[in-house]
Amino acid sequence: MNPIHLQKLEALLEPAVSGQGYDLVDLAFRRDHGHWVFQITIDRREGQGFISHQDCINVSKEVSVLLDLNESLLPGDYHLEVSSPGPERPLKTKADFLRFQGQTAKIRLKEYAAQMIEGSSTPRRNFTGTLESVSDDLVTVKLSDNALLVSLPMKEIEKAHLFGNNK
Repeated sequence: MNPIHLQKLEALLEPAVSGQGYDLVDLAFRRDHGHWVFQITIDRREGQGFISHQDCINVSKEVSVLLDLNESLLPGDYHLEVSSPGPERPLKTKADFLRFQGQTAKIRLKEYAAQMIEGSSTPRRNFTGTLESVSDDLVTVKLSDNALLVSLPMKEIEKAHLFGNNK
């Protein structure tokens, strides 16, 4: 799906999801067993527990109405799926990194942003470790494999998610 369409969908759906007391974590449009699936990932706000099946149903009902009224944003037939982020929750915003500071995450930098780190002979794009600190433009991670601290530019992060047995 076109990234511009996803941005328009996010702008349309975020107020509806937020208005019900949830955070919109992610949107994805993918093929699954020969069918298109539009997946919306929601989460409860910090300190409010976990997403239940009923939470997903509630959001699905409201989102379905909005999508029906704006059908040009989604191509043809698709299945709507509303789900929780699960244990490998995506980290997309500064607020996400701050919320999960102290937990283990996997972070992948954009290809051109690979970094040299101590003890390595090649630039590195993939990092797994504890989220130590977050500033306006950097995420500092204590690496799991060698306990080094690395500072990664937020704008160069291609993908990030929680990893392992976080609580």
